[in-house]
Amino acid sequence: MIRKFFMHACITAGLSGVLCLAVLASAADAGDMRSRDYPYGESRSGYGEHRAVSSVQEARRMIKEYFVRRDVRISDIREREFFFEADLRDRRGAFVDKVIIDKRTGRIRSTY
Repeated sequence: MIRKFFMHACITAGLSGVLCLAVLASAADAGDMRSRDYPYGESRSGYGEHRAVSSVQEARRMIKEYFVRRDVRISDIREREFFFEADLRDRRGAFVDKVIIDKRTGRIRSTY
C-alpha cells in the first residue's frame, strides 16, 4: 500500500516538473521571438521618447536633445524596418558611437 502510494506520488511530482519546464520553455521562446524582430533587444527601461517615432527628423531631434551636453554631432541617420540607426562623431569627425532608436517605443540605445 505504501509502495503504491509512493509510486503515484513520484509520478505526479515528475509530471508536475515536466509541465513546469514546458511552461518556462514556452515563455522563453516568446521572448526570443521578440528579439528576432528587434535585433538589438527590447526593454521597457532606457532613455528616449517612450512613444512611437515615425520620421528621420524626429529621430534626429531626439538624439540632439539627449546628447545636448556632450560634444557629439550626428553624421548620418539611416531608416531600417524596426528602428533608426545613427552614427555619432566628435568635433574632429572621429567615430564615437552608433545608436539605434526603436520606431515603436522611441527607446535609444548604443549598439556597442
